[in-house]
Amino acid sequence: MKAVNKVLDIIEYAAKVIAAVTIGVMVVVSLMEITRRYLFGNSSMWADELIRYCIVLVAMIGGAACFRQGELVAFDLIRNRVRGPAKLAWELVINTISLAFAIFVFRNAIYTVMLPSVAKQVSIGLQISMVWPYLPIIIGLGMIVLFAIENYYEIFRKFKDGTYDLKLNVAGEVINDQVHDSAVEAIVEAAEAGTEGGEA
Repeated sequence: MKAVNKVLDIIEYAAKVIAAVTIGVMVVVSLMEITRRYLFGNSSMWADELIRYCIVLVAMIGGAACFRQGELVAFDLIRNRVRGPAKLAWELVINTISLAFAIFVFRNAIYTVMLPSVAKQVSIGLQISMVWPYLPIIIGLGMIVLFAIENYYEIFRKFKDGTYDLKLNVAGEVINDQVHDSAVEAIVEAAEAGTEGGEA
């Protein structure tokens, strides 16, 4: 499994790099187009089209990387209030729903790209096949499917190791919830004591 995780780490890193580079391209093209439009009264159709396609790429490829980090699909309000088996069940439900949705859209995206009306269509500005703007959607959803399958292993591993209900402190060290709650109570008591002292 370590070899699989390493491969997925490389895929995630590549997705982040691609998303970052794409954002940079969007910024450069946007500034160039704003300058051309408002200073020279000229604009390019390909620039607006490129920016739209870049937005799709960043959303899908970058979103897949966020999914693996647990930053795309999460219900913190409930997840942070449950512990033990209840938290395990909740995480499994969320991951299963995410996986099912990704597979459904992934399948339909491939079907859409294979349609002659899409495969043979050429964009107006860039004069490229419309398969290319749809491709990041397929790749991003495929990555989410892989990451969701991996997440099942991570969920059960953390639950088995007993690290699922642990939190991190400011220094990034693992602390137990009981210790964390005690620290919070101590801070609240100190704040209340300071308030009472000020009123006196």
